Amino acid sequence: MAPAAPPATREAASGGTSGSSPALSAPQRSPSADAASGMLRSAPAPRAAVMAGKAAASPAEGAFSALDQWTSLNATRAGQSVRHARGDTEGLAALVNTLARSATAPGAEPAAPVEARLELYRGGALLAVLEIAGDQVRWTPQGTAAGASVGTPPAQALAELKALLAR
Repeated sequence: MAPAAPPATREAASGGTSGSSPALSAPQRSPSADAASGMLRSAPAPRAAVMAGKAAASPAEGAFSALDQWTSLNATRAGQSVRHARGDTEGLAALVNTLARSATAPGAEPAAPVEARLELYRGGALLAVLEIAGDQVRWTPQGTAAGASVGTPPAQALAELKALLAR
């Protein structure tokens, strides 16, 4: 902890004029007040609180990390599969991202049968599966503690992805 600055240094840092407001002039502040405020500013957060914050954030981050990593996807619809590279179709990655992130109900089941399945790969490794079931999606990340989640994405984004898959 640094010692309190001498009064002349504090005056210079706060403007240094003798006409400054009495409530703000440096000589009227006590050295113990400066030391206490310095401790409050520089005290690190307790390690347990920092670790708890990271633990709370990591499942959500891990559940959607595949969205930044996939390089290709295999789309299966009506019994036919088509492989797409991430950059082959404009807007594909953004639509997949939007739909996947709408799946926020862990452990839920979609109300309709699955009509399309998108398997996201990085090289030969399966990262996640996005299934379309009526107006809902189910997101299932692979290799994480997070299980499947279901959600209802924006209707326009869902319609656009269905149209891309129908081509």
